[in-house]
Amino acid sequence: MLKPVQISHYFPVSATQVFDAWLNPEVIKLWMFKSPTNRIVSVKIERWVGGSFSVLELSGDEEIDHYGEYKEITGLRHLGFSLEVPKHFPGVTHVDIHFEPEADGCKLTLTQTGVPAKITEGPWTEMLNNLEALLMQKSQ
Repeated sequence: MLKPVQISHYFPVSATQVFDAWLNPEVIKLWMFKSPTNRIVSVKIERWVGGSFSVLELSGDEEIDHYGEYKEITGLRHLGFSLEVPKHFPGVTHVDIHFEPEADGCKLTLTQTGVPAKITEGPWTEMLNNLEALLMQKSQ
């Protein structure tokens, strides 16, 4: 059995700003699955439990779809979804994200099950760093 990937990240902005960045297509396009060598060409979000999402990445000439279904959306505190990226790993994984408001920011804890840490830990860490930089830029 695979050990879950768990990453915590502190954001010096409100939990509301961090939570919204996970469900706003225009913001997602700027940080999620984004790297210096690709571009996000489409983001589709059905922002409700049972709704689907798709983040379509263009890497060179190859389109890579990152897609899933929202399983839990609890206020501004918790987001849970399935995630499939056949190009990078087989099967369906599950991602749980907890948002903990703090006096001067927000602590995010991401847990992903069903995929080896060596595949996703580095990319999630990079994406969270990119999200922090984006949110800091927007808050100035």
